[in-house]
Amino acid sequence: MQKQRGVTLIEILVTVAIMAVGLLGLGAMQLIGLKNINNSQYRTQASLLAYDMAERMRSNPVAVKAGAYDAVSASVSKPSCTICSTSDMAQLDVYEWHAMIAEDIEKGGLPASAKGEVAKNGNQWDVTISWDEQTRDSSGGSVKKLDLTLSVRL
Repeated sequence: MQKQRGVTLIEILVTVAIMAVGLLGLGAMQLIGLKNINNSQYRTQASLLAYDMAERMRSNPVAVKAGAYDAVSASVSKPSCTICSTSDMAQLDVYEWHAMIAEDIEKGGLPASAKGEVAKNGNQWDVTISWDEQTRDSSGGSVKKLDLTLSVRL
């Protein structure tokens, strides 16, 4: 009977290789999970911001009828009034809304590329927020622009 030598060493090497592949897979799953958590945070925040603007418009129907919220852009400045008119309130709403969108991500904002728009569409208003999001397809990872549109009838 001949003694076998080195078999245990080979078994340990195979085990270490299998464990290394398993740990690499676990790390990849963790990275994908973190990316998906970030993406879901952006989608949730975009939804909250769209509903915020809709509620601001609902609370100021006079300015809505006057067209103060139509074709909203980010270049609106903060009004300097102490007793504000309805159009000043609309201007303040738009200013604050865009400031919330541009806020740092940790404070509830969206990525730096995010934009918010309000456009009149017949007798409803479309509140649209767009931002860049990481995606993964068959060719690898990429950044894709996503839009969330909330249509409201006031």
